[in-house]
Amino acid sequence: MMGRFCRYVDKVFHFGSLLSTLTDTRQRPQIPASGVFTSALTMFVTGRGSLNSLEKEGRLSGRLQGLIGCHPPSADTIGRVYGQLDSQPLRQILSAINHQVRRNKALGSGGDLMIVAVDGHEFFASYKRCCPDCQTRQVELKEGTVTQYYHRGVVCHLIGHELALPLDVELQGPGEGEETAAKRLLERVFSQYGRFLDAVAGDALYLDAPFINFCHDHHKDVIVVVKGEHRLLLQDAQQLFSQRTPAEWTEGHRTIRSWDEEGFTSCEGVKVPLRILHTEETVRCRKQGGQEQETTTSWYWATTLSKSQLSTRQLWRAGHGRWDIENDCFNMLSTHLALDHCFRHQPTAIVNFVLTCFIAYVLLQCFWRGNLKAPCRWMIGTLIGLMDELYRGLGAGCRAPWLAQPP
Repeated sequence: MMGRFCRYVDKVFHFGSLLSTLTDTRQRPQIPASGVFTSALTMFVTGRGSLNSLEKEGRLSGRLQGLIGCHPPSADTIGRVYGQLDSQPLRQILSAINHQVRRNKALGSGGDLMIVAVDGHEFFASYKRCCPDCQTRQVELKEGTVTQYYHRGVVCHLIGHELALPLDVELQGPGEGEETAAKRLLERVFSQYGRFLDAVAGDALYLDAPFINFCHDHHKDVIVVVKGEHRLLLQDAQQLFSQRTPAEWTEGHRTIRSWDEEGFTSCEGVKVPLRILHTEETVRCRKQGGQEQETTTSWYWATTLSKSQLSTRQLWRAGHGRWDIENDCFNMLSTHLALDHCFRHQPTAIVNFVLTCFIAYVLLQCFWRGNLKAPCRWMIGTLIGLMDELYRGLGAGCRAPWLAQPP
């Protein structure tokens, strides 16, 4: 299975050509940067979760020779080189793969708006290890108040599609807020992806004039959650909606009543009027004793998109679709691809390992949906089962097409 996976990614994404773009700051490297990157990528796609586990496969059993060559790097070498590896070629590899996914029509026909979500995520924390770029906080323990060191970053992720595509990551600096890092991240994403995306979705943290104006200046729309902190905007919306008759529709066990109006200017400093969508959603479910239970939730979203650009139902789906970044990205990668594992406590290495994790995740999904037939997917079961199959496929007879000479 691993040989089939390697042939697929090389044929569809020209993976061998992408590997040639990797560079690092070593003067006389004995193992090329592409070999170190391929080792880390193999660790992620096979679900090993640690560099020491990967080193065992390479050093003791020689199962990695068909992918990397006769001299697989050690765990220390991978960590050290990843701290010197240039992050921009990794971002370009991820971007090239994502663009190829869209060109292959794996995201649909392209008629709908492409919306990405931005959100912060804490990768790991420690009470002992730290670096100059660590953020700090005081934590109460039994022994007293101690300082905890942690790394947090902002991730940009495509939402609303069957394929979960992470686009980029940016670490927050010491004492830096999430929105500042998000602007720095989106500045690079807008430049690298261009027309790939149309709008940015975020939580209530991003409902402020600097962020909305930043996206508007880059010709991108915004969808953000509105909460109680924005009292003036909420009061205006509630006063207007109290005089309007709501629209109503049903999806499954959920009944939605919606109010949707444009032209709100209560958000001070925002260059364009906002559109507010308010929904009251009633969900019916049957409890264990056979009794039916109803729960009602209330939501507010603000957006720069007009009704002609995005209908009420589409905006409602996009507002809830923001949770894709939590479910399909953070939860999935943290649980099964070691996103929150500290492979090396160094800022550049942290970013490079996260980008490699993203690349592995996208390639696994594309291979799962684009190469395996339905009966094969049924036998394997899940994407996690595919990772186990790839691990079992290491060894004799498995040779990557991008190796110039047989090991």
